[in-house]
Amino acid sequence: MAIPARLTWAVDTLDVRPGERILEIGCGRGVAAELVCDRGGRVTGLDRSATAIKAAELRNRRHLDAGLAVFRLGALEHGIGDGGYDKVFAVNVNLFWTRSPARELGLITGALAGRGALYVFYEPPGRVEELAEKVGGALAGGGFHVTTVREGNLLCVKGEVTAPA
Repeated sequence: MAIPARLTWAVDTLDVRPGERILEIGCGRGVAAELVCDRGGRVTGLDRSATAIKAAELRNRRHLDAGLAVFRLGALEHGIGDGGYDKVFAVNVNLFWTRSPARELGLITGALAGRGALYVFYEPPGRVEELAEKVGGALAGGGFHVTTVREGNLLCVKGEVTAPA
């Protein structure tokens, strides 16, 4: 099965370093998680669908056995674990632009290690600028320093934790 270009681009944009701890919000069937592990990262995949979690575990059996991947069923507030993530990412997860994500951004900030970063990816045909503005504004309002990366119809809004005062 071919890997969607948006997922390859997302993981390439994450610039995964060996040993980094990464949380994926909305991991689906574990395709991006597999790419993260293949690059030496350690991933926790979180999804609300039991079917998706089972598929992610099947796809990533070797990474689970090696201790590089963990998959959790549930919402963000219940699945973050003990935190300490270097990077958190989500692909096509709508909570960052359809309503105020202030509560979730607070949880993510608390889960990031040091000056970690949140990466939010979308493939919004014809809506790149709209989503860049909405998501960028939400992340900035949550205390992140925001940058955006675009490639065709692909968008990444990156929020870096600002240095403590």
